[in-house]
Amino acid sequence: MQKLIPGFPFDWLRTKRVGGLVVLAVLFFCRTGHAIAADEIVAEGLILPSRSVSLSLPVEAILREVKVKEGALVLKGDILAILYSPVESLEKERAAKQLDLAEFMLGNSEKLRSNAIISEEAARQKKLDCDIARIEARRAEAVLHEKTLYAPFDGFILRILKEPGETVGRVDKVIDIVDIKTLHVDAYLEGEWKGRLNESTKVSIEVPSLGEKKLPASIGMVDPVVDPSSGLFRVRLLLPNSDMSIPSGIPAKVTFAF
Repeated sequence: MQKLIPGFPFDWLRTKRVGGLVVLAVLFFCRTGHAIAADEIVAEGLILPSRSVSLSLPVEAILREVKVKEGALVLKGDILAILYSPVESLEKERAAKQLDLAEFMLGNSEKLRSNAIISEEAARQKKLDCDIARIEARRAEAVLHEKTLYAPFDGFILRILKEPGETVGRVDKVIDIVDIKTLHVDAYLEGEWKGRLNESTKVSIEVPSLGEKKLPASIGMVDPVVDPSSGLFRVRLLLPNSDMSIPSGIPAKVTFAF
């Protein structure tokens, strides 16, 4: 026997703006039922990205270049934007050359010391000079790294919030990125079903806009709290989407089989 739970019929919708993003606020309504002998229950859910992050940097600088466009697919570690100046880039090159010279001088001093041509103190000074040059090279590299925005994971660029030439303050949001390789599907069920859900519960998802194919999913989280005003609790499902063919932000039908 199948029981239908219209947990996401869009009875009430509204949008609000939070941090520059339009967020869809959905109030879920569900007609109550008392039979709990169903072999499966069907609810409606909403497909969401598994991660949605607003990227920022811990420095204040002018945004020099944005290397991506909205909607672009990026891979973890890709450079998304740079804020360092040409002078800072040249400083990195200068420090690298200084390190090359210091390492060369250190190699020569070791040979001279082994032949007792220079004192031990002079050889130690060359080693100290090389260590300092190495630190300066690492510092110049760290300055550029701190002013470079990298993709923290594979995903899509959702929004670009700053343009080249703008001053970016500390922790100002620069780019929004979403991860849809794994999707979250949030469904809301009546409280009476809470005790019957566990990791072994079979779950399938149908996306009406993509056809009638049932996609396997797993339970990622069962909300420990039942909302007292609606009598509903949230179930978060994990839906694999390795080819990223399933978009987020669309409704889906969720079937729980017992």
